[in-house]
Amino acid sequence: MTSSDGGPAVSTLTRVAGTVVLALGGGALFLTVAGFLGRLWWVFDLVANFRPQMFLVTVVLVGAAALARQFQLTGALGVAAALNLITLWPFLTGIPLTPPGGEPTLEILSFNVGVSNPQRGDVMAFIAEEDPDLVILLESSFEWEAAASAAGLPMRMVSVVPPTFVSGITVMARPELGASLLGAEFTPVEGVGVRVGLDGRFVDVLAIHPPSPTSAGRADRRDLVLAEAGVWAAGRSLPTIVVGDFNATPWSHAYRSMRRETGFADSLEGRGLQPTWRAGAGPLMIPIDHALHTDDIGVASRRTGPSIGSAHRALIVEFGFVGERG
Repeated sequence: MTSSDGGPAVSTLTRVAGTVVLALGGGALFLTVAGFLGRLWWVFDLVANFRPQMFLVTVVLVGAAALARQFQLTGALGVAAALNLITLWPFLTGIPLTPPGGEPTLEILSFNVGVSNPQRGDVMAFIAEEDPDLVILLESSFEWEAAASAAGLPMRMVSVVPPTFVSGITVMARPELGASLLGAEFTPVEGVGVRVGLDGRFVDVLAIHPPSPTSAGRADRRDLVLAEAGVWAAGRSLPTIVVGDFNATPWSHAYRSMRRETGFADSLEGRGLQPTWRAGAGPLMIPIDHALHTDDIGVASRRTGPSIGSAHRALIVEFGFVGERG
């Protein structure tokens, strides 16, 4: 006989639920570990970019495994959740290095505008309203530069997209910064170095945009550009900033290698996650637009702006001096 509470049916449902939790838990454990092995395979490094989402998934699955009385899985998922949280912890709880109040600052607006984005006029209106000191347009083009000229922004173009390229990096600066180009061994699509003046001192700024890691070859090139950017930045004798669309999150192996090479501070630490891509994806968004800096520079403010037709949100960071470089 079948009990009135549906005994066999309930038992079957419980077994199915347990199997589902086991499968999902095993997958979450695998992805958590794989994210730390990005150096071995570019696909694993893609997984690492979604570390915040993995943390939330593992936390939910800890509860599900506990309810299913799968206690070994519960413990393993608890360890996975802790590992994911450890990687996020500096960005959630760190103490940002900030410059003294009242001192001159350098506001940089970095924006991957998207070469085919038709909302050029709206982007220029946003830049005019924001009124930064230095503007870096990634995936820029002749059309974007024409739109900037037509907008009458109080800036001069320091770097433009070469005639032989469909897109590249455009850098605009306020004339009083006295910005000048610096030599850098990158294609104009991937990197542009400039030197600007601030309060009687100079700052070197490297704008970068390595390829998106959508294949093994592109991932290798992304890693190479980030490595070269690290070597370039580590070799500067002046206060230095590296900014742009890195096509990597802080949990990517290439990004972490670059941080080790330079010893630079991450302007994101202590300020939350501030995801920039893909705009409109809600909880699936990740931070791939960054600004790193030497320890003689502090961050007065850091925030993201609107996307205005782009797949990225703009990044606006305000820097200031905090002392001599050690």
